[in-house]
Amino acid sequence: MKKLLALLFCTAAPLVAAERPSIYPFDVTIGGTKAVAKEGNEIFAQVDKAVAPDAVLSLEKEVPMLIINAFPCKEDGSVEEAQPAAIIFANNVKEVKLDATMDKKKLAPGMYLANVVAESKTSRVVFVVAAPDAKPEAKPAVDFSKVLGFLKKKAGVK
Repeated sequence: MKKLLALLFCTAAPLVAAERPSIYPFDVTIGGTKAVAKEGNEIFAQVDKAVAPDAVLSLEKEVPMLIINAFPCKEDGSVEEAQPAAIIFANNVKEVKLDATMDKKKLAPGMYLANVVAESKTSRVVFVVAAPDAKPEAKPAVDFSKVLGFLKKKAGVK
């Protein structure tokens, strides 16, 4: 019996150790790039490449309801209060285009903080929408350190 318990513990231990961060309970891919929760960043996962305004946001599996709230923000992470959040609702989907907003407006170029809600869980993701005329190869990696610093300071996290 002890050997069986030891075997079960050894088998289950890696599963417990690989627990996902609470801010990123499920994977989100935008424009073909999967958002990654970087070590030391307890606030959001990030998409490291800029995406097109009509990029596809996809999940690992189809969900009954997908809700996305994308808040335009400044480079330092502070939300652009004069601009409304883009809201996307979709039923029975695995993916949706970023331009499928409720108000039918495309996301303007810039940085966004997004809450992606599916199956009663929320993945928090930061991404950048490139200008429509930007060439894919010209889209640089994005540095989200200012966003992380601002949000940690605002939340009182050191």
